[in-house]
Amino acid sequence: MSLELQGKPFYFDDLVVGAEHAAASYTVTAQAIIEFAQTWDPQPWHIDEVFASTSIFGGLTACSAHIFSIFCITSQRWQSGVVQQVIAGLGFDEMRMHKPVYAGDTLRSLSIVETARLSKSKPDRGIATYNTQLINQHDELVFSIKASTLMARDPAR
Repeated sequence: MSLELQGKPFYFDDLVVGAEHAAASYTVTAQAIIEFAQTWDPQPWHIDEVFASTSIFGGLTACSAHIFSIFCITSQRWQSGVVQQVIAGLGFDEMRMHKPVYAGDTLRSLSIVETARLSKSKPDRGIATYNTQLINQHDELVFSIKASTLMARDPAR
């Protein structure tokens, strides 16, 4: 499977502060929760369905690192088909787990452009900050984060 995204390039110059960009969805399976957690966060409510059913969560839940990984893969795949011309991720702030993510949940990603400013030292790029959310099939916010990215400017403009 190729990880290269194909589509119309979306440059820093195309950003509109306040614009919302619906992105990909991802269905979380019990198998994926268990496999991820066995390596990265082997808590019983992440790896043992029987234990998880009697826990405070009442079922198998994805660990925070897994949820962050889902954000990483879904947020860059905008439904419009454009491909963001990101040079590098610059950092993350205000990451929150609002509700548990359970096996069987389908999460959709929504990114809102919060800020956009030209680079002070490199005129061929700009810095954008997105407020991104993961929302489950019940329209409940389960995860949010602010992500700052360095984006290329359109060389034709």
